[in-house]
Amino acid sequence: MKIVRAERIALNLPFYADRVTRAMQRASTHDERVYVYRLTSDKGVVGYGDCQGGGGQHLDAVDQLVGKNPFQIIHDDSIGFGPQMAALDLAGRIAGVPVHALLGTKLRRRSPMSWWDIDMPPADWAAEARESIKRGYTCFKMKARPWRDIIDQVQTVGKVVTPDYKFDVDFNGFLLNQAKAELILTQLDEHPNVGMYESPYYLFQDVTAARILRERVRKPIVEHFNEPCLHAHSCDGFVIGGGATEVRRQAALAAAFNRTFWLQMVGAGLTAAYAVHLGSVLSHAHLPYITCHELWQHDLLKRRIEISNGYAVVPDSPGLGVEVDEKALEKYRVDEKEPTPTTLYKARKRILRISWPAGGKLRRVWEFTNEPAYQQAFYRGGIPGFEPGVTLEIIEDDKSPAFKKAHQKLLEQGA
Repeated sequence: MKIVRAERIALNLPFYADRVTRAMQRASTHDERVYVYRLTSDKGVVGYGDCQGGGGQHLDAVDQLVGKNPFQIIHDDSIGFGPQMAALDLAGRIAGVPVHALLGTKLRRRSPMSWWDIDMPPADWAAEARESIKRGYTCFKMKARPWRDIIDQVQTVGKVVTPDYKFDVDFNGFLLNQAKAELILTQLDEHPNVGMYESPYYLFQDVTAARILRERVRKPIVEHFNEPCLHAHSCDGFVIGGGATEVRRQAALAAAFNRTFWLQMVGAGLTAAYAVHLGSVLSHAHLPYITCHELWQHDLLKRRIEISNGYAVVPDSPGLGVEVDEKALEKYRVDEKEPTPTTLYKARKRILRISWPAGGKLRRVWEFTNEPAYQQAFYRGGIPGFEPGVTLEIIEDDKSPAFKKAHQKLLEQGA
């Protein structure tokens, strides 16, 4: 029993809606590139995995899986996220058992799933929330950013969802410290749809302040898994992701401290199916998982993963229990060297204007040439964050001398 063929297939998957394309191409996050891994055994059995972006796994490394017994590598995180998933799918299909049976004891037959979006204007987030409800979701992971008014965003989206729908608000550390975090989070506490907060600031940098924040904020605070926060009891839960063996190690530690968590692993439909299997064997994987697979036009499966009341059923058929749409693989397949639409978008010139009302007709205005520049300005405290009424305006190159001059001036300033 061995792998006789190992393939990595590069895809450019378009985002499913124009508003998602606008936001994702501007942002410093996932793009259209998805990789699918296809492993074929000497008996003709095929296993699949996927991941967004390269996942640190190169073609030559995938080739090294040829000749290996899939059962010998399913717990080896070093082979890469996508290849490990494909090996698990292959092993499960060969043995005639579901992937969850290879990972542990199934504890639940449904796993919680969350909708996900990068920061957007309030109306776009509201449209995303409506779409998520159509697809069976009951919670929304929101990326809160200091160039948006998170209070206004939450209030706007709250008008289009049901009373039990939850917003899980992720600050990625942009609140910077306990005092600013307390100011913003205590306001969000008042909104009935707000469920929990992720990384208001990087809690492990000051676990004492994190414990103070946790005492003063009513709703749960979660952080990416780290042992300082775990031992200091400075947050209510964790975000866990990575290879199967490391995930189970972190999950066991979280369970020992009675801390719940969500799984976070980004990819298309195969990744979502894998998360459902993996989460089903982890006792404290109670919080809705983040896979982002709804971002793209196609999840690469013949049949979409059904979400009902915020949960997906854990498959019991062999392997991942889903079937790959080979026609979709051919439709979206590209050469690995072909740029993504996001890469081409970022290569063009634009000015990104952040502003907020300062009283009367006065607005504070800050301009940059790309998102990483203003991200770092906020992280370094060079611009006050989360000001009431703050907005982000994107000004595309109109080829005018005025635009060229303004853009050049910002470049010279390092913005």
